[in-house]
Amino acid sequence: MTYLFTKKQLEYLENCYHPWNLAHGAVSTGKTVCTMFGFLHAVDCCPDSEIAMIGKTATTIYNNCINLIYECPQLEIYRHFCTWFPSKQELRFKDKTIKIYGAKDEGSVQLIQGRSLSLAYCDEMTLYPDSFIHMLDTRLRKPHSKGYAAMNPAHPTHICKQWIDKATEGDKRYYGLHFTIDDAPYLDVDYIERIRTSLSGLFYKRNYLGLWTLAEGAIFDFFDRHIHVTKKPLYAAEYFVAGIDFGLNNPTACIILGVNTGVSRQGTKHMWVENEYYWDHKLKHRQKTVSELSRDIAEFLEPYGCNKIYIDPSALAMKLDLNKLGIHTVDANNDILEGIAVTTSEMRKGNLTILDKCKHLIREIEGYVWDEAAAKKGDDEPKKAQDHAIDALRYVIATHKVSSYDPYKHNPKNYVRDRFGRQANF
Repeated sequence: MTYLFTKKQLEYLENCYHPWNLAHGAVSTGKTVCTMFGFLHAVDCCPDSEIAMIGKTATTIYNNCINLIYECPQLEIYRHFCTWFPSKQELRFKDKTIKIYGAKDEGSVQLIQGRSLSLAYCDEMTLYPDSFIHMLDTRLRKPHSKGYAAMNPAHPTHICKQWIDKATEGDKRYYGLHFTIDDAPYLDVDYIERIRTSLSGLFYKRNYLGLWTLAEGAIFDFFDRHIHVTKKPLYAAEYFVAGIDFGLNNPTACIILGVNTGVSRQGTKHMWVENEYYWDHKLKHRQKTVSELSRDIAEFLEPYGCNKIYIDPSALAMKLDLNKLGIHTVDANNDILEGIAVTTSEMRKGNLTILDKCKHLIREIEGYVWDEAAAKKGDDEPKKAQDHAIDALRYVIATHKVSSYDPYKHNPKNYVRDRFGRQANF
């Protein structure tokens, strides 16, 4: 059976011969498939093994790209020549060795510093530090060097957006192609509606509309007390989990999240914020020590028998005190944007509600806004004020892996069509 590329993917493949070849736009539109195809073709023609694949972490490269080689029928022509070596974090393509790198922070620059690269593949390039992107650009310094990249949009002053604008102006060093939901005819109508209704604000504009836009306004711009706040849980909890945001100069917050897996909503669990602990010494006119706060939280958690307790990784003193009290904690995922994205998505879909007694969390949600000053500098950050209960909540949501399962993202076989344009049946 022959599997066809979409019209937009073919447009990219016909033009990706520039020093930088960027595919950008909405989620689930086939950007990774066509950029990977173009990259692997370039690897086959490359005269040496000075080749790199880069993601936010090495794990994301494996999940988003290496897996795709072995699963996606459109890449079948190349998979038989590929061998993955997990212990070395290397992909072997015929006689070529492709090194895998993560670009999660400023220190990642050292991984490529001093190297000369012939080819580089970049997954979700807008998530890299600016310093890494600048360094990578200088590493592609051979006459035949090329870079291939797939990304969702970020702020409009991002380096990648500047390159895309240069391509529009006729600079032959760059090629950029914008993908929209309409460029993905293989996507199911129900799936499109699902992602449309689950995103809001910044994430809707960037991931659904594919726009390079500033972070501004309310983060939970859709929040409605009549919809998202209830007097009691709709279901009985199968188990509870908790999140803790520790502060001495700032408030300390702990939230209890109830989870029910028996009620399926498009393959998800239903969650609700059952209760909150909130100590603000400025309001209470009394400062508590770390030990006092730890004992308070231990008493607060005791009736729930929490399955997992997630805490800010930097709260070392409280982690030690809680461990002494017999409470084992887990370091939370503190990626702010990821936590906000997952939390807003679950709330938009109706998978996450809040009991009305959690007054501090509700108040914080209603006042949670993007930092306009940071946005003008190119940084997507919420305003650091009255966000402690929200931080505790996003620790749980982002770390406990209760977000919706996306079959199109995790199984590329679901979104290929046969040569007659019909949904492929496996």
